[in-house]
Amino acid sequence: MASHPHPRRPGAGSDAPTAGPSRRSVLRGGVGLGAATVGGILLGSCSSEADTRSADNLSSHALLAAFPQTLPHIPAGVPFRLPYLISDDEGVPLTTIDGAVTFTVSRDGHELGTVRVEPHSDGVPRAYLPVGFTFPEPGRYDLTATYDGAPMSSTVEVVEPERVGPPVVGQKLPPVDSPTTERTLEVDPLCSRLKGPCPLHSVNLRDAVGLGKPIVVVIATPAYCSSDVCAPLLELVLEQTAGRDDLVVTHQEVYKNPKGQRDLSDAQLAPVPDAYRLRFEPVLYVTDRTGTIVARADITVDRGELSELLALAV
Repeated sequence: MASHPHPRRPGAGSDAPTAGPSRRSVLRGGVGLGAATVGGILLGSCSSEADTRSADNLSSHALLAAFPQTLPHIPAGVPFRLPYLISDDEGVPLTTIDGAVTFTVSRDGHELGTVRVEPHSDGVPRAYLPVGFTFPEPGRYDLTATYDGAPMSSTVEVVEPERVGPPVVGQKLPPVDSPTTERTLEVDPLCSRLKGPCPLHSVNLRDAVGLGKPIVVVIATPAYCSSDVCAPLLELVLEQTAGRDDLVVTHQEVYKNPKGQRDLSDAQLAPVPDAYRLRFEPVLYVTDRTGTIVARADITVDRGELSELLALAV
């Protein structure tokens, strides 16, 4: 049985649009190559969860891929993070995952390696498993795992790095003019945070790249995110970076002016996600002091994993 994340309504008085299907709705009901897709918000659409198990091959658990599977997303030769959820026998994502899960990565029947992944769930509504792996070359790869005695599998497509739109680990963070409190670049709202003012809009990202400090960039739209797996990221970043003057931390909204748009696919993207060719959110970037990307985390990040990623910002 397919299950959909609980929609989150914007705060009182907000005129956030109702997201609907569009040409950008790659993740909406879009079944990947081996596991169902869940959680990721393709810009302009709601997320969806779909269980791809056949009636002849039902298992008590299945992998749900919390990342795009119909976009060129996974680059070859680059350390990459793939967040997975686990569903129950009705396709509903588990809120807790008991213990580490070992993933085996293979191609054409040849095992390439195993990855032991600890579950994460601190501060996010769904437990997830961030699988980190460097796929050596383009092609299809199989990921298999077992949870509570149930075999699970996912097939992913790996592409040439130049085919992946958003910047990846090892590249320089592109210096882009971003909206600030003093220069909004017509982005309205400048921040859609629902829990009060956001202090992460004072620095132009283009200027931040040259300051000689590690940079943390959160690209997310809290009020316009319709999945409960992506909303906490901004709050967790605010919590863990408060008072840190050794970092430059900035939050970038996804849409330039989404107010009054009934279909978010009609809303123009804000400068940073547009320049980064993002087609999903949220996304977290962490750089070192030279501006080189040392971590990128898509869709869902809990408190513990965020702490580990921020530790790379040196």
